[in-house]
Amino acid sequence: MEALWKSILDILTPLVIPDWGALISLLPVFVAILVVAWFALTIRRFATAGPTRRAPARVDPIAPPTLHMPGPSIAPLLAAFGTFALFFGLVFRPALPFGVVILIVTLAIWGREALRDYEHLEPSPLPPVVVHPGPPPGVHMPGPSIRPLLGALGSAALLGGLVIRGWVLVLAVVFLAWTLVGWLVDATAEYRMTERADQTGHLENIPPRKWPGRTLQAFAVLFVLVGMLQLGVFPPPSGTTAGGPGASPGASGAPAGSGAPGGPAESLPPGTFLVVAKDVAFDTHDLTVDAGKPFAIDFRNEDPAGLPHDVDIRAADTTTVVQDQPYTDGGKESLYQYTPLQPGTYVFICSVHPIPAMTGTLTVK
Repeated sequence: MEALWKSILDILTPLVIPDWGALISLLPVFVAILVVAWFALTIRRFATAGPTRRAPARVDPIAPPTLHMPGPSIAPLLAAFGTFALFFGLVFRPALPFGVVILIVTLAIWGREALRDYEHLEPSPLPPVVVHPGPPPGVHMPGPSIRPLLGALGSAALLGGLVIRGWVLVLAVVFLAWTLVGWLVDATAEYRMTERADQTGHLENIPPRKWPGRTLQAFAVLFVLVGMLQLGVFPPPSGTTAGGPGASPGASGAPAGSGAPGGPAESLPPGTFLVVAKDVAFDTHDLTVDAGKPFAIDFRNEDPAGLPHDVDIRAADTTTVVQDQPYTDGGKESLYQYTPLQPGTYVFICSVHPIPAMTGTLTVK
């Protein structure tokens, strides 16, 4: 089953995690194909065009008095520039915060212009007011409630927490529980009002609930802080890693110390090499080992929890697996043991993210 699962992952990896560098390098080719296709279509249209006739003189259209025709706007161009900045930040990661800010600013400018256009619209005549006599006796019409919207926000937070996991998931569960408890309190109050109506003959709604703006702001700040802490924006406290509170550097390997996982690279025993994974990339891409001798790799995954990596040995074609290793979750460390290899050139690669940043050359002499 493990071999079958590995083969499925190898097939799906190019689709889920494509080689963005190769795709971006092919963008000029795609643009050239579109330009050639456009020119070919234009030439064909002119070649197959029939006889032309003179049209009547153009009449400038006149808009009705109540029709609002907005003037030209640069907001769509600014929004396109903001989208470009966002995609550029997704490729060049250090520029991602600036791309997000530029996109938000451009969309805010577009929204402001749209509101100005809306304010200049002439009000349409309102239909006559119809006064409804109200529901028949004994029919309960509950008043407006903010609980469905809060429940939707809680569900969205839970789904986001299931993706990010860690402390974000814990906070999302707390937020969803808070929304559901509030909804249950309101439903209980409405049921009690219904029971009271059986005695008084008059059914009243519960008092309308105010929008919990400050509570939502507090949760939003907590989500931002917990997310930044889990992503490693804030440095973890001494004696902990990104894997969670209290996790020691050698959580999945031997205790830190001389010659053991968790110690500095100089203190590793002969035949043991240090490989660190951070920001979905290996810190080294070239290793040399002795032929006919076993060796080991002290692998430290410094990415956030929930982002596993491993170090497999494959042939030079990067597809034939020579030696397989289990996954190491983010914020943890493993000591991988390898059997002796014949002289030649191999690759060490992360089977979860087989991209150039997580691929290196292993030379066996």
